[in-house]
Amino acid sequence: MTKDDKFKEALGNRLRNLRLDAELTLKQLAERSGVSYRTIIDIEKASTRPSVEVMRLLCNALDYSLYDFFKFKY
Repeated sequence: MTKDDKFKEALGNRLRNLRLDAELTLKQLAERSGVSYRTIIDIEKASTRPSVEVMRLLCNALDYSLYDFFKFKY
């Protein structure tokens, strides 16, 4: 597994955990953020590396700062 793969996996896990902590479904997060349901699934499954803008939208919907979101180790 490459370092990029590890990063995408950690990012996806972080997003999923925050979404579940907020008690939101994928659909609810998509509606709140304006990010497509498919994109959120792809992020959570580590299939894609999202843009900063997508992460900003998701963090805003989760009421979480980008700064705090990226405080994880991989």
